[in-house]
Amino acid sequence: MLWIEPVIRQFAARYKKVIVFTKFPELFLHYPLPNVRFVKDLSKLEKLLWGLENWFPLTRFFISLDGSYEKNPKTHVLYAYQTKAGLPITHEYPRLYLSQEERHFRPSVVGMRKYVVLHLESMAERNYRKVYGVEWEKIVSALSEKGFAVVQVGKEPLEIPGIIHARTSVREVIGIISGAAFFIGIDSGPSHMAAALSVPSLIFFGAVNPDFRHFRDLFKGRFLQQFCEYAGCYHESNASKPVCKLVGKRRDTKMLAAYDRICAK
Repeated sequence: MLWIEPVIRQFAARYKKVIVFTKFPELFLHYPLPNVRFVKDLSKLEKLLWGLENWFPLTRFFISLDGSYEKNPKTHVLYAYQTKAGLPITHEYPRLYLSQEERHFRPSVVGMRKYVVLHLESMAERNYRKVYGVEWEKIVSALSEKGFAVVQVGKEPLEIPGIIHARTSVREVIGIISGAAFFIGIDSGPSHMAAALSVPSLIFFGAVNPDFRHFRDLFKGRFLQQFCEYAGCYHESNASKPVCKLVGKRRDTKMLAAYDRICAK
C-alpha cells in the first residue's frame, strides 16, 4: 500500500483534486499536498461515478491499482503501479510524513537507550513468508550487550526472552521505526516503512526477489536470502502463491533461512 505514494504525488501534480480510496488512510496522515484527500469510503456521487465507469470505461474518473503487481509480477512493485496508471516510471522510495510528536515518539519502556525494531510476524501461512533457523535469544542478548533495547512490533509477537513488545497502531509503528537505530524483519509493511524512512535495515527474503520490492542503490542495509535453485519463484505465477518446489508446504530452512552469525554482525 505504501508504494502507491509516488503515484499519488504524480497525480497531484497533474490534477486539481485527487481522491485516494483506501482501507488504510492513516498510513498517509499529515500528507502535505492540499489537493489530495484520503477516504475509507466514497460519497454517493463518487459511487455513482464509479458505477458509470464500469459501464463506460472511457470516462476515466477512476484508476484502480488493485492487482497491479500481481498481474505484472516480474517488475518492481512501483513500476507496476505506474504502468497501470499510465504514468512515467520513477526510481524512488515512497515518502512518509510524521508530525513533530511522532518524530520524537519513543516506547516509554526503552527510556533513553538506543533501540532496535524487530518485526517477524507474517500474516501468511506460507513457509516462504517466515524466518527459520535463527536463535533470536542469542541475537537479543548480543544486542543488549551492545547497549540496545529490542522492541518487537506486531499483534502476535514471538516469545523471545529479554525483548520488549509494543502493541501499537500504524502511526505509532511508524514513529517507533523512525527513531530506531536499525530495523530487523521480514519482507513486510514495517520493513518498507523502515526503508522509506531511511532507517538502516536487515530484511529477510524467501521466494520474493528483493529487486522487485526495493532499490538496492537507495536502500540502507542488507537483504538476507538463502540460496535456492528456484529463487524468485514467487514471480513465476500471477497468483503469487507458489508452493516450494523443494519442500512443498513443510516448514523448512530452504525457503527463508538466516544465520545467527550474520545477524550478530
